[in-house]
Amino acid sequence: MPSVLRRGRKSGALRRHRRNDASTDVLLAIGVGLALGAGLALVARERARRRRPMARLERFARSGVKGARRLRDRGTRWALEKGESIRDGVPVSEIGDSVADYLETARQSIDDAVNREIRDLRRAIRRERKRLGV
Repeated sequence: MPSVLRRGRKSGALRRHRRNDASTDVLLAIGVGLALGAGLALVARERARRRRPMARLERFARSGVKGARRLRDRGTRWALEKGESIRDGVPVSEIGDSVADYLETARQSIDDAVNREIRDLRRAIRRERKRLGV
């Protein structure tokens, strides 16, 4: 609210404006309602063509689904063909033998490390017993 109204200016124009706020609001609401109604009528009216508005979108969706199915089937066939040739070329027995060799080597390394630690601990215990005189 402008500071003029707070001071209580006695101008007739300001007094009239304050009294007619409700009627201005009603006129504004009517204008907004008319604009919205006209807009909705333009959007909702049927086009010159006889098709439904969503028919074009449905047609595009159907063609997209058909294309996706076709690509899926082609990809499945390709994977089957290439998968068999790749699987045939993989030396499974050689891989199994090399993994078994790695496991055996790892097992021997762990056994050697544990045996060295046990031997070092026994020596350390003997030294401590000698130091303590037991």
